[in-house]
Amino acid sequence: MATDELTEEDASSASNIAHATTVEEIRAGLADLGAREAKVTARLDSLLASQRDLNRQLGRLDLARAQLGSQAVATRAISNGMLSSAATTAHRISGAVKKLDQEQANVKATLDVVEQVAELKSCILGVTGSMGAPQDWETAATYIHRASQIPDSVIDGAFAEQIVPTAEVPDLPRQTLNNAAESLCGLFLREFDKAAQAGNGAGVTRFFKLFPLINRSDVGLEAYGRYVCGGIAARARTNMGSTQRKDGMFYASALTKLFEHIAQIVEGHQPLVERHYGEGSMTKVIQRIQVEADVQGGIVLDTWSEERMVSRKLTEVKSYPFNFLVQSFLPAQKPSMVPPRTGSPAQGSPRVSEDEGVDMREVDALLNESATMLGRWSLYSRFLANKTAGATEADAGTTPTMPDLLLHSNLHKKVHDLLIEPFNIMAAFFFRRSVEKSFQLDESPSDLTLNPNKPL
Repeated sequence: MATDELTEEDASSASNIAHATTVEEIRAGLADLGAREAKVTARLDSLLASQRDLNRQLGRLDLARAQLGSQAVATRAISNGMLSSAATTAHRISGAVKKLDQEQANVKATLDVVEQVAELKSCILGVTGSMGAPQDWETAATYIHRASQIPDSVIDGAFAEQIVPTAEVPDLPRQTLNNAAESLCGLFLREFDKAAQAGNGAGVTRFFKLFPLINRSDVGLEAYGRYVCGGIAARARTNMGSTQRKDGMFYASALTKLFEHIAQIVEGHQPLVERHYGEGSMTKVIQRIQVEADVQGGIVLDTWSEERMVSRKLTEVKSYPFNFLVQSFLPAQKPSMVPPRTGSPAQGSPRVSEDEGVDMREVDALLNESATMLGRWSLYSRFLANKTAGATEADAGTTPTMPDLLLHSNLHKKVHDLLIEPFNIMAAFFFRRSVEKSFQLDESPSDLTLNPNKPL
C-alpha cells in the first residue's frame, strides 16, 4: 500500500511540475520531490536492516532442519531395530497365550468327561446295588435320574464303554441303564396297580412320583389316568344304582355329581402331577379322564332319554297341530247354513280347549331337567377350558375357548343330540302351546283376531 501511495504522489508531483508556469511552482515541486526521496531512502534503509535479521532466522531454520533429519534417521533405526523385535516377541507371546488357553480348555473338557464318566459309573453301580437285596426303589430311580443328566455323547463314548463296565456289571453303560429303567418301570407299574386295587393312596402316590425319575412319564400318566378313571366309574355306578330314579331331577343330579367328582380330582391332583411331571402334564390326564366322562356321561344321558321317553315326547310335540292358532290366522269364513260345531275355533264365542294329546307337565319337567343338565355341562366345559388353557392365554385374561378334547368328544355329541336339540324343540312348543292355551282360556272380544293383516 505504501508503494501505491508513492506512485500516486509521484504521478501528482510530475503533473504539478509539468503544469508549472512560474519559478515558485517549479521550486515547490522540487522541494516536494526531495521530501519524497528522503522517505524512500529511509524505507530502503529499514528494509536492508531487517534483511540481516531475516537471514539470521533462515540460518537457524536450516540448522534445525539438519538436526531433525539426524533425529529422524535415529528414530527409524530404533524402530527397525528395537521395536520390530519387540513386536515379534509380543506376537509370539500372544500366540503362546492362546495356545495355553486352548490347552487349559482341553484339560478342563477332559476333566469334565472324566468326572462325568466317574459319575456314570457311580450311578450304574448304585442302581445295581439298590435293585439288589436292599430293594430301595427310590434310590435306584434317583440314580437313573442322575445318569440321565449326563450327555449322551459321554454315555455312548468309547472312553465310558471301556471304563464303566465291571465284573459285576459287564454290559455297556447305555444297555445297563435301559435294562434297569425297563425293569423298574415294570416293577413300579405292578406296585402302582396293586396299591390302586387295595385302595392304598400312599402307595399310589409313592410309585406315581417315581416314573419321571426313570424317564417313563407317559407310562406314569397313563397308569394314573386309569386309576382315577376307575374311581370315576365306580362313583358313577353308585350314583346310577340309586332307587330314586322316579325323582324328576335324578339324572340331572347324577350328571352333576359326575362333573363335580371330575372337577375335584383335577383341582386336587393337579399340583402333585405338575410338581413331579412338569407344567402342562395334567392336560394328558384330563384327556384320559374325558374318555371315561364320555362313557359315564353317555350312560346317564342315554338312560335319561330312554326312561323319560324323550323320543316319543318329541314325536308328540312335533305332530301337535296347533289348531286354535291356525284357525285364528285364517280369514273369517262366510256364514254357513249348516249349524256350526259347538266350541269351534271359527266361532267368535270362547273356544273350548281341544284335546291336547301332550301332557304339558311332562314337557315342563323335561325342560327343567334338560336346562339343569345343560347348565352343568356349561360349567364343566368352562372348567376344563380354564385347566387346559396355555399359560399365555391364561395370563392374557381372555375367555378360553372350548378345548378339542371336549369339542370332538362323544359326550359333546350326545349333549347336542339328546339335550340341546330336544330342548330347543320342546321349549318352542311349550311357548307356543302356552300362548295358545292362554288365548283359549281367556274371554276374548268377538272382533279380536290374531291375523296380522287385519287392523285391530
